[in-house]
Amino acid sequence: MTDNRTRKYARRLARLVGVTTVVHVALAWFVYRDAADREVPGGRWAALTLLGGLFGLAGYLRRR
Repeated sequence: MTDNRTRKYARRLARLVGVTTVVHVALAWFVYRDAADREVPGGRWAALTLLGGLFGLAGYLRRR
């Protein structure tokens, strides 16, 4: 029984990590595109958003 519960937990954790990764990549892409539209180097902000998620996005929005 414990083995089945462990597998279920691992699947849920993998889904959470997958969704979080997709959201971080999408946010970083949006930040990079917005920075490019404003003719600002966006690589640093995209990397910060990719690593920091909403915190990186908030920093970019505050700075812009």
